[in-house]
Amino acid sequence: MNPREAMARLGPSTVKFDIGRGGGKPDLTNQDIAAALGMVPAGLGRELLEACWWPDGAALRQGALRDAILSLVMPELARQARKLTEVHLDLQLAEAAVSFAGRSPTTNQRNEVARCRSELAMARATTWPKNTADHLPAIARAAIVELSGGNKCMACGGRQYSMEEAKVTMCKECRGTGLEPNPDRRRALAIGCDPSDYPRRWRVVYEWILVKMSDAMAGAERQFVVTLSRDAA
Repeated sequence: MNPREAMARLGPSTVKFDIGRGGGKPDLTNQDIAAALGMVPAGLGRELLEACWWPDGAALRQGALRDAILSLVMPELARQARKLTEVHLDLQLAEAAVSFAGRSPTTNQRNEVARCRSELAMARATTWPKNTADHLPAIARAAIVELSGGNKCMACGGRQYSMEEAKVTMCKECRGTGLEPNPDRRRALAIGCDPSDYPRRWRVVYEWILVKMSDAMAGAERQFVVTLSRDAA
């Protein structure tokens, strides 16, 4: 069973506990589905499964999803802050060595200053904006929308193909991926930043979080499907 279809059955409008195939082994019940979900290890992946495919259930566990996302992002923010502090200190020490040398710094000392300045510039360029934590709720919501299928190509509706002169051809807009070819503007508006500022400051943040969330959800989905298949056997 498709995970999305299975978890949609947990919604209040579809709760039925007597579904069967009309003979032989009974079909998976909502109890089976809920039990399979419970077998998925706790953490970000399972919370995202619920957020994407069972929003009524996720609404009861918003704190768990928040904590899982914070546990994902905050260590990365801390790592970047430590790196920036370390390379800045390295530069200060290298410049101090030159100052001690007075008018005759060595070539090695000058090269060390240049290297440290280059590393500091690189660290600053790759460090996320200082207000990343403020944007985190909006980024998480936008990423969940994408994971739920909200990034489909508008030209083909996510089908990956289009009709041209009564012929089925690969969609030229998305090149057959089924995904919108340029999501930057939508993402920028979703997280409340200027679209012109998004590529320079926010794209790396958003895409890092999206990939991590996607990987976590895929792992949870695999575990869910394995358990469902075992129950259905």
